Amino acid sequence: SGVGGIAGYRLSSECGLSISALLPSDQRQTINTTELFAAIQALGSTDSAKIAICTDSTYAYGGASGSARRWKVRGWKNTKGAVVPKIALRDLLIFELARPGRIVQWV
Repeated sequence: SGVGGIAGYRLSSECGLSISALLPSDQRQTINTTELFAAIQALGSTDSAKIAICTDSTYAYGGASGSARRWKVRGWKNTKGAVVPKIALRDLLIFELARPGRIVQWV
């Protein structure tokens, strides 16, 4: 578990979307979990085909880029054969990124 407390995140957009929320209590309360969860919520909050995600999180970006897709192909194992963490969140992030017509720009 995390260091105590409940993690939170904030999403905002140029079109006025503003979401401040706590990470659900069934999720591990860590920064990494929160970063993946926030990216999933941002992608799921719009039907727009084009979306830009501005983040300084290499963890969230890596969770959505080639690394996660390679892990999924290998049965969610890294190159050393160890199971990668947060499989359900990573899989949901890949799903959101693959929605038809979706273009995601990571800034």
